[in-house]
Amino acid sequence: MADTIRLGYFSTSVVSRWAQEHGTFADHDLVVEELPVTSSPQQFSSLLAGEYDVVLTSPDNVATYVLNEQNPLGRRLDLLLLRAVDGGSRLSLVADPSIGRLEEVAGKRFGVDVPTSGFAYVAYALLRTVGLEPHRDYAVVTAGATPRRRQLLADGEFDVTLLNAGHEARAVRGGARVLGEVSDVVTPYLGSVLATVAGGRTDAVERFLAAWTAAEREVLDPAAAEDVLALLQQQPDTDRGVAEAMYGSLLDPVHGLCAGGHIDPAALESVLRLRAAAGGFERDLDLAALSRPGGGLVPAPSPAS
Repeated sequence: MADTIRLGYFSTSVVSRWAQEHGTFADHDLVVEELPVTSSPQQFSSLLAGEYDVVLTSPDNVATYVLNEQNPLGRRLDLLLLRAVDGGSRLSLVADPSIGRLEEVAGKRFGVDVPTSGFAYVAYALLRTVGLEPHRDYAVVTAGATPRRRQLLADGEFDVTLLNAGHEARAVRGGARVLGEVSDVVTPYLGSVLATVAGGRTDAVERFLAAWTAAEREVLDPAAAEDVLALLQQQPDTDRGVAEAMYGSLLDPVHGLCAGGHIDPAALESVLRLRAAAGGFERDLDLAALSRPGGGLVPAPSPAS
């Protein structure tokens, strides 16, 4: 009998979609339920409650819940980073059509998952390049997960937000403008990871990771390009143009998929330094050490490896 893995995600991944459509999960004796989350606090609360087995999330979320007592759940969690997924999936600061430059965000409203999230820190860094500070020069609005933020931006609930994973391309198709990308302020960068709770790396989770890697390899095969584009177009509100933009981002060496899942310590350290620069840690930390395997966020390699 196949084991069930429940995956909590912000934006759907073409890798997991491919593994569903092409039987890769089934080949690894798995049934994978993909469950959208509404916010990072909900994602990790549900992970702790056993409602998810694995989460697709920002490494910054993992860092704040592991290292900060005063995180949104009010206590430090024992979590494991399992593998890298992408370099940000074209993480972009996207604005209302009336805003054409970073300087014009002054006096406007910036919508984000939560004000102390990794995406927020990317936006803060971009806007600091033109001297703008959060809460002083622009308002920060809590707005939830990425798909919701794209819709709220279109509805005029705020003026600028961070979008990726195709949502930035959909917003641009609707007239929004990209003011900057994560690579404008930091590189290398680790955009998303798979993570679980300590003790959660079960045999079923190991098979899930093996299936993910197999599906990722197939998605990145140039021979599969048209099949991947067709799969991307199955997503809501995704025409050929958006799908092509998404596919380009998947292959991009800076923003795209992290083939094989290796967590680059320099990319993880970049994420941690963005948080530290904004005063997002409660104490001084050795960020370089934390970013290395066995340093507190990334498990040490097993003796067998």
